[in-house]
Amino acid sequence: MKISIFLSVIFILSFLLLFWFIHHENKKEENKDSSLTVIVVAILFSVIITFVFAFFLFLIMGSTSIIDTIFSLNINTNQLIVIGISFLIYWLTIDNIFEKFFKYLLGENIYAILSLALSRVASFYIIGIIIKLNEVINMTISIGVSFILLAIEVLYFFKNNKSKIANTKE
Repeated sequence: MKISIFLSVIFILSFLLLFWFIHHENKKEENKDSSLTVIVVAILFSVIITFVFAFFLFLIMGSTSIIDTIFSLNINTNQLIVIGISFLIYWLTIDNIFEKFFKYLLGENIYAILSLALSRVASFYIIGIIIKLNEVINMTISIGVSFILLAIEVLYFFKNNKSKIANTKE
């Protein structure tokens, strides 16, 4: 229920923003589109945005669920959903600020990625304190989800650097 409410809010907000933007830009043109066209385009793009949010939410919730299963933490479904939504909101907002900061400070290298992973552990731990998780569960989830995100980013980093190295050799 919480997931559908969260995704419904994302859909409604994105629809309203996109409708306003498309309608505003449509007024500037000579060949104006009909209101139905503007609504359909706004709905289609809102659905796409909602699917992207759902994908990332299920990525975070899946990571949390895997950690729960591996370490037998017995987290109930409601807590899992709240953790997933909280981590997603952090990951899509404040985490980007930390990412830019570490890339600026350390450059685009593995140290910036490791520093970002450490900041995620601390941030996820703070989120766990806010939503009143047990200390052991909180630390395990914070480290586990951060490690899974670190693994994804390290693989992406090495894939991109491999292609850059191959392009410089030619």
